[in-house]
Formats: sequence, C-alpha cells, structure tokens
Amino acid sequence: MKRITTQNWLEPDATGSAAGVDARAWRDTFLAIRLDGKVPGEVAAMFETARASMIYGLFYAPLVTLGVEHCYWVLEAGIRARCAQLDLPVSVQDRQGRGYALSFAHNLRQLTEQGLVPGEDAALWKQAGELKVWLAVPRHGDGVARDHAVTALSRAAELLNRLFA
Repeated sequence: MKRITTQNWLEPDATGSAAGVDARAWRDTFLAIRLDGKVPGEVAAMFETARASMIYGLFYAPLVTLGVEHCYWVLEAGIRARCAQLDLPVSVQDRQGRGYALSFAHNLRQLTEQGLVPGEDAALWKQAGELKVWLAVPRHGDGVARDHAVTALSRAAELLNRLFA
C-alpha cells in the first residue's frame, strides 16, 4: 500500500491494481458504467460514490476495495428503496416503538416472492450480500483487482437497472 506524502499524493499508486495503467483508460472504464434514470436519486448517489472511489483508487489502491465494498451497500439500498416504492415493509417496531430496518435477505425475499426479482437475478443479489460479508475480512479486501472492481460496478448497475425498469 502506498504511503501518501506531500510529494506523491497526485501520483498513481504503483502498489495497486492500477500500476502501469493509463489514467484516462482507467477513468473511462469506470465512467462507461451507467445507471438508468429510473434508479432513485439516493441510490444513484451511492453508486457514484462507489464509482468515484474506484476511479481515485488509481492514486490510492485501498480506495478500489472501498468502492467494491460500497457497491454491495448500494445494492442493499436499492433493494430497500424498491420495497419502499412498492409499500412493502422495510422496518419493524418493537414493543417500545423503536424502529429496526429489515434485513437485506428479508427485503430481497419479499421482492422475489412478488415476482419482481427473477430467479437468475435473485441468485446474483444473494451473492452480493455474501460478498459484502466476505470482503469485510481484512485479508480478502487487500488489493482488489481492477477486473473485480469493474465486474462489481457493472453487476451493480445491471441489477439496479433491471430492478427499477
């Protein structure tokens, strides 16, 4: 991992997956991945944060890992937002009136049971939830490869675009 200094903070991180990559090509790869305008603004803003982290990962490799991890949070937010749009419950209250968010798995199951997430997509959504947990293990998040980041962002865009189509 690059140790940032006042001299190298604008230089590509030679230790990460961006080593030796053309900066414009790196940027353009991520900018080419787009969300449909039907995806709610708050979810789209989270997606942009994930993409920007990956782009700026050129300068500091751990940002690529953070961007990939954020993709999984974006997907969770997308499932919750779609449930809310359809007036499906996204939280419950305890006896004291405190609200608790329902889990990603619960919300995904609701949409799948309603026929709004086809079976092949349901498997990918479930996998995203599992990958979020897997990536949280420090040794798994070390040095996420560019191809993994591109796949994570592309898959997130595809799933969200179909969910809100």
